[in-house]
Order: sequence, then C-alpha cells, then structure tokens
Amino acid sequence: MSRRNTGSLLLKIGGAAVAIAVMGWLFVRSLDDARAVPYEVRPSHLRGWTLQAVPDATGEQARLLLSPPPELPLRLFRQVFSRAGESLSTPARAGVALVLADELRGATISEADLQSLAQTAQLDRAALTLECMGYRRESQPGRVRQVFFIAVGLPGFDAFRQQLSERLAGSEARLRPLSPVMLLAGAPDVTGWMPIVVAPETDCVAPFALED
Repeated sequence: MSRRNTGSLLLKIGGAAVAIAVMGWLFVRSLDDARAVPYEVRPSHLRGWTLQAVPDATGEQARLLLSPPPELPLRLFRQVFSRAGESLSTPARAGVALVLADELRGATISEADLQSLAQTAQLDRAALTLECMGYRRESQPGRVRQVFFIAVGLPGFDAFRQQLSERLAGSEARLRPLSPVMLLAGAPDVTGWMPIVVAPETDCVAPFALED
C-alpha cells in the first residue's frame, strides 16, 4: 500500500472515530436532558402518606416506612422508564425509609414503639415535599448498576432519628447518617444503595412539577 493510500486510510479511521465519539456524546447528553425535565405529580400525592412497619425486614431494608399513595410510585416509575428506555426493577415496598433493619441490630424495640416515636415526631402528619429526582450510577469491571430515588423534604425526620438514637442508648444498635429518600427504580435491582445521604449538587437530576 502506498504512503498516500495509508495516509488516506488513517484519515478515514480517525474521522470515523471522531464521528463515533461525537455521536456518543450527543446520546449521553440527550439522556441527561431527558432526565432533567421535571417529573409531574399531583397535589394529592403529597397527602395521605402512612406509617408502615416491616417486622421481617433485614439488612438495608426499612423496618419502618412512610408509604406514599399507591399511585405516586407507579406514576413516577412510568415517567422514569419512558426516559431511561431500559429495563428497571422496583423495590418490594415503596416508601421513605425511617430506620433500617441493620441499624436496629442488637436492640430490642417493637414495631409499636417505632410507630409511636414516629407519631410523636408527627411524621404521619408531616407536610412533606418532593425535593428532586435523584440518580446514581456506578460502573465496575463487568458490572454497571444505577438507581433512581426521590429526595424528600420531611419535617420531623431528624427529630425522630434523634429520639430513636436516645432510645437505643446502651444497646449495640447504632443509627447511621441517612437522608429521607424513597427508592424508585434501579438496574439490575435497587439493593446495595442504602443508607443514602443526598448530595443535591451531584445526586439531583430533575425537579418535580405539580399538575394544575
């Protein structure tokens, strides 16, 4: 092959590589733009959240949840799925984790006591807000995982955790840093992410908008 033909071939290969890189960048940017569009919820979705105890919870699962109206996670999952365009899993129970099972390891406290503390902090009557749609992605050799979650503004959450920590004093149980979040969807599943401490500048990808 002549030097001229070799140079022409290298130029073509280089041009193709640049084109592929640009297309990849545009594709990633389009995904980011799609994620940034506000997620729509109804005013009724901010009311009627209820406390739910989960006695058989283990590990990072919640022993006590603040569960949303059933329509909310379904509605938001459909919006996430339509933007992500890929297979996603959902948690077995939707809700804001108030305390995780492994945080209570070594403690003796009943579900009734947990609910009583939550009610004292008025979590069952809190005027909560949906702060943002959170997204995290981790890539390792042979494995990529991601999760979508809702960062929730929940008055009384810190007070509940403080009261619970005082109640657990003297036991082996220890509460860890935890933000009020609701896991929504993930791939391959939603395990291995809790406890989440929200960093708005890096985690938040889209706001919420109330329908008229």
